[in-house]
Amino acid sequence: MRAGVIANPASGRDTGGRHAGRVKACLEGRGVASLDLTGATAADSAQSARDAARLGLIDLLLAVGGDGTVHAAVDALAGTGVPLGIVAVGSGNDIAREFDLPIRRPEESTALALDLFASCDSRPVDAMEVSSRGVAHRALAVVSAGIDAAINLRTNSLAWPPGTLRYVRGALATLRGFSPYGVRVEVDGRAAAGLATLVAVANTKYFGGGMNIAPPADPGDGLLDVVVAKDLSTVQILALLPRLYSGGHVAHPNVHVLRGRRIRICDVPGLGAPAPIAMADGEVLGPPPVDVRCLPGALELLA
Repeated sequence: MRAGVIANPASGRDTGGRHAGRVKACLEGRGVASLDLTGATAADSAQSARDAARLGLIDLLLAVGGDGTVHAAVDALAGTGVPLGIVAVGSGNDIAREFDLPIRRPEESTALALDLFASCDSRPVDAMEVSSRGVAHRALAVVSAGIDAAINLRTNSLAWPPGTLRYVRGALATLRGFSPYGVRVEVDGRAAAGLATLVAVANTKYFGGGMNIAPPADPGDGLLDVVVAKDLSTVQILALLPRLYSGGHVAHPNVHVLRGRRIRICDVPGLGAPAPIAMADGEVLGPPPVDVRCLPGALELLA
C-alpha cells in the first residue's frame, strides 16, 4: 500500500506540516509507505497528486487540512479511481461534517482511511466540474455565487477570530452598503433573471463552518441543489443568517431550491449590483459566468 499525503502549505505556524507529520508517523506504524505531495501552493499540491495518481505511484491519497486542502485533492482525483481519505484538521471542516468523519483527530482519521481501503470499502460520491470563463476544475461541496461568495472571500482575508465567529465577522463587514445582485440562473436549460441575494450550488449540505445551506443535498444522487434567495434587505438577511445553521432558511418565502445537473450563473449588467467573485469549496473560482456540472460517482471517498 502506498499513500500520498498533501497538507496545507499556507497554514499558520506550520500546523499543516505538523499534522502531516503525525499522519506520516501513523502510516509508518501501520507499515504503509508514504509519499509527500505537498507543493508550494494548493494548485501545486493538486498537480503533484494528479500526476502521482496518473502514473500509478499511489494507491490512495490523504488530504490533511481543511476544506481547501480537500478541494485540491478532489480536483486531483475525481475520475481517476484513486480513493481519497480526509484528515480534517482545518477551521471549517464542512466536508468531513457532511460524511460524519472525525474532526481534528488525525491519527483516528488516518486509521479509518487505511481500514476502509484495506477492506475495499470506498464510497463513490458525486463531484462537480466548475468553471469560470473557460477555466475548469473539480470541486466537491458548494459553489457560492451571491452574498455567500462575498462573505466567504471577506472571511478568507481575516486572521481572527477562529472558526464560525470569523464567518460572522465577515458577514457583518460584507453587509455594509450591500445591494442585491443582478443575475441570471439557468438550471438544465430553464433560466430566470432577477435580483438575488444568495446563490449557491450545493452537492453537499454544509458551508461556512456548519451552515446547512442545502438540507436536501445528497452527494450520491447525481443532482445538484441550487439555493437562491431573491431580493432581501439587510435586515432580512440578518434575520435569516441564524436559520442557515438549522436549514430553516429554505422555508422563507423568498428562498427557492431547484435541482439539476447543469447550472450556469451569469451577471446581468444594469439589473442590480455586479455579481461577486464565485467560490468553490471556500476557494476562489472566478468571476461570472460560472458553469457547474454534476459528475455522478466521480470520486472514490474513504468514508
